[in-house]
Amino acid sequence: SVSSFSFDQCNVTRSCWFHPPECNADNSAACQSGVEWQMLPEGLFLQLEAKVHDLDQTRPFYAALGFSFNQRMDDDTVFECVVPHTGNGKVQISFNDETFNQVLPQASSVLLTEGTTSYIDGVLTCSAKLLLDNRPLISNESQFMVHDLESGSYHLLFARGSANKYTLEKDIHSTNDGQQFPWMSDEQVSFCRTNCSSPNLYHIGAMRQTYNVSRYWRYRIAVWHGILLMFAWWVLGSTAILISRYFKPLFPRNKLLGTAVWFQLHRDMMILSVIIQVVCVLFIFYQAGWVWYQCSYMCTSDDFSKKMHAITGFTATVLALLQPIFGFLRPSPTSNVRPFFNWGHWFIGMFSWAVASATIVLSIPMGKTGLNRLYGHVPNWIVLGYILFFIGCNLVLEIITIASNKSKIEGIQPHRFTVGPMGMALANLNTPIKDAPIEVPKRTKARVTVVLVHLVVSLSVNIAFAVMLFRALWSHSP
Repeated sequence: SVSSFSFDQCNVTRSCWFHPPECNADNSAACQSGVEWQMLPEGLFLQLEAKVHDLDQTRPFYAALGFSFNQRMDDDTVFECVVPHTGNGKVQISFNDETFNQVLPQASSVLLTEGTTSYIDGVLTCSAKLLLDNRPLISNESQFMVHDLESGSYHLLFARGSANKYTLEKDIHSTNDGQQFPWMSDEQVSFCRTNCSSPNLYHIGAMRQTYNVSRYWRYRIAVWHGILLMFAWWVLGSTAILISRYFKPLFPRNKLLGTAVWFQLHRDMMILSVIIQVVCVLFIFYQAGWVWYQCSYMCTSDDFSKKMHAITGFTATVLALLQPIFGFLRPSPTSNVRPFFNWGHWFIGMFSWAVASATIVLSIPMGKTGLNRLYGHVPNWIVLGYILFFIGCNLVLEIITIASNKSKIEGIQPHRFTVGPMGMALANLNTPIKDAPIEVPKRTKARVTVVLVHLVVSLSVNIAFAVMLFRALWSHSP
């Protein structure tokens, strides 16, 4: 066994990696955890050590070392130990699949030998030999989860945390900023016993806890991503949809900035919505290192939500981005293909809204939002309530429209582009023409009231989620 936080033999007889970066021979007081390893004829000797005074002192502790291809918790073989305050701990092998970790008892039994654990003066220490030649003895269903460490180079990941006092099952590591969050090595490490072309001794000093963007800003980008996209889809987008469908016959002799009132409002809201969407999507992919989330083998329901959230969110944004492009290409009102354009434009808009709403639902259980963790199912009920409310607004406005149709002028459709006796459909809607064959629309105040009530409700939902998201943010990343 190696003495705790000993630097004497680092890069001489064994390899070392201590955390945080300030931990070194001249500043051992700064050390919080460390990994030491040595290549032996029979395999790999590993030792983990970690101070655990800042963890929950009423529960067991664990330390874990992952062998990763990409500095992410992604298809990694893990060497770990779980140590209670008294009694025997255990040393074992497990596998990471994104946010899911699975212990491999059979692999542990054939790969590990001479395992030891201890907990003395607030320091967890454990060690074992990893018998590399025994990998073929692992069962077929889990052999792919244990990397052939001698066949490539790996980033090292180190995590520590608490475990269940009865089953010793590990909890997820801390997701807060600070020393409890896992470390990842910048350098890739090779494990070689004979005829080595790469070094087999390391003293790693370059490490990080995140990539591209600090965790402080990654959380904030995620929160603003959610708030602004909810505003883009449910405040701007939903209101623009209602205006487009039900405001066309209103204010027929008025213009807003040179064009029909309904068209100006609809166009400006949707353009602003699309701009917000594109910016938010770019920023969320930037903070993620331009990596598409993918759960490979063992997806929990939360993993599925996170994976589908990325797919549906990206799909909704692409569809929304196509809408203004299609709008510039729309045929004239007298064109034979104009009805097909109108229905296609409507269908793509409503489908993208539905996909975006599904994306919002999928975001609720995700880790960075913390909504289900802190507020239970209250956010789910709020989201469901708003979706039903929006459907209700459409139904009410459709009833108002049908009732208005009963008193329409023959040949005039109250919420569509129309062609009157003079063939002046666009002029009727976009230009105050004296002899335009359009009567003053019925129930104008009712339609405007419904849309205004929707605007107030959608803003209230957006503000409520903003408050919940910021409270969740400040609870773990002040």
